[in-house]
Amino acid sequence: MISASETISRNIKSVRQERNLTLDDLAILTGVSKSMLSEIERCTKSPTISVLEKICDGINIPLAQLTHTQTPQLSIATNDTVKHYSAWDGFELFVLFEFDSNKKFEIFRHVISPHSERVSECHEAGIREYIICTKGVFSLHVGDEAFHLQEGEAIQFLANYQHKYLNETNEEVNIVMLLFHE
Repeated sequence: MISASETISRNIKSVRQERNLTLDDLAILTGVSKSMLSEIERCTKSPTISVLEKICDGINIPLAQLTHTQTPQLSIATNDTVKHYSAWDGFELFVLFEFDSNKKFEIFRHVISPHSERVSECHEAGIREYIICTKGVFSLHVGDEAFHLQEGEAIQFLANYQHKYLNETNEEVNIVMLLFHE
């Protein structure tokens, strides 16, 4: 857990940078010396309440904004919550993270049975596939080219070409796929 001084330090620096202010600019706006502001931002000096009030008044923000700690956004895909589809013969699809228009991507896990293949028609323009082979040997045809990925290898391509996913082996293949919408 970070200290109150570290939180205040980060928040002052963040507001200053968001507003494209130099330490000189901030000193002029707040009436707090540049050296004091620098020490606060570097967390070598803890500000008094009166100094915090000057800073808040000078940049027109509430004191609560300087003391606010942001909780990191977190989501987890567990075996109990992941959506599972058997949409194609020999292909199991697990939706780890659904498409989010703010992040512009979605992530899937595929389990491909031995000697299975699936043709994927061209995606709409601007979709890029990133595929990581996590188990077995995965084969992929993109246009006229064939690729074979060993466990731990990855490939990415613009998916506006017809492509085919294949497991040409006698063992199950697992891949993780990220679709990025440019």
